[in-house]
Parts: sequence; structure tokens; C-alpha cells
Amino acid sequence: MKKIITLAALMLAIATGSYAGSAAHTHIGHVINSWNDTPSERGLLPTAMKEALVAAAHANYAAKAKNDLGEMKMHAGHVRHAIDPTLEAGGPGMGYGLIKAADGAIEHITLASKSADASAMVKTHTVHVVSSLNNAVARSRLALVEAQAIYDATSASEAAPHAVEMAKLTKAGLMGIDANGDGKISWHKGEGGLKVADKHMGFMLDAEGLKR
Repeated sequence: MKKIITLAALMLAIATGSYAGSAAHTHIGHVINSWNDTPSERGLLPTAMKEALVAAAHANYAAKAKNDLGEMKMHAGHVRHAIDPTLEAGGPGMGYGLIKAADGAIEHITLASKSADASAMVKTHTVHVVSSLNNAVARSRLALVEAQAIYDATSASEAAPHAVEMAKLTKAGLMGIDANGDGKISWHKGEGGLKVADKHMGFMLDAEGLKR
């Protein structure tokens, strides 16, 4: 009977993404599969990535509207909403915020690595995930500075360089950048972004025998 109950619990954990029975796996599930205050209870990292896609798209729209101050300001507002909706109440984002979601992912993956049952692979890839998420948050904060500069601009020519930089920063937050020119984007400080964090979460899931 005990074996049947354990198997049932495992099947439920896989189905719901909760990975019940392991403290480390539970926190991993919060990062990648489900968290209770995100839209549709998505995982924190998928939420951050969805918000990042919105921010990057609208930053790119702003950069292309280099001769239209009003349009640049409109899209700067959309970027602000996707990154931090406490700064901009309305917009095409999810209303949760890239920074809040990424910070939550950092918190839970760190809790996973500090759990008594955390494996060596969880601890190793946590370093990689956290570094990449921190890069994304830092770039997102810089993108907010550029968005504010667009808001403050009084002409299209003044705003345009900030729109271009905002587009670069939001793309880098999502995709990462090859900062050292070695032809690849690593998880190290100044390189990896949300996509790299997601890749290393995938490595972690594979090592732990877990599914998204």
C-alpha cells in the first residue's frame, strides 16, 4: 500500500508541477511550472519571459518610431508596464512585471538549492540560473531609465537614442549577450539573460528527472 500511495503522489506531482515530497523540487516547480500569484498561476520564470517578450517588442517599436515622439512615449509606457507595472498601470503586459517575476524566481531557486534534499546538480545550476536572472533584472532596470528619458524628452531627436538603447537592453535581458566575444552567451555576470536561465533550468530538470 505504501508503494502505491508514493506512486500516486509522484504522478500527481508530475501532473501539477508541484514535485511533492521534495523541498528542493517543490521550489523548482514554483520557478518553472506554477506559482500562486502569477497570472494563470504560471511558473515565475515563464512569467518573466512572457513579460520580457512584451517589453522587447515594444522597445523595438519605439526604436523604429524615431521620428514620432508621441509613439516613442507610448511604447516606452508599454515597456514600463511589462517590466514594472507599479510604474505604469496600463499596457499590453500581463500586469505582473518582469522584475517581480525574475526576483521571485531567484528567491525560489535559491531556496531549492538551500533545501536539505538539494542535489549537487541543483546547487550547481542554481548558480547559473541566478547569475542569468540577475543580469536580466539589471538590464531591465537600465531599460526603465531609458524609458524615463523618453518620457522626459521634448523632441523626437532627443528621445530616439534612448529608444534605441532601450531596445538593446530589453533584448539583452531576454536573450543575453556575448560580452567577451567568444562566440557564445554564457551564464556569467554580464552575459546570460532569461533564455540562458531557462536553459539551465532545463539542465536541472533533466538531471533531477523532472518535467515542465
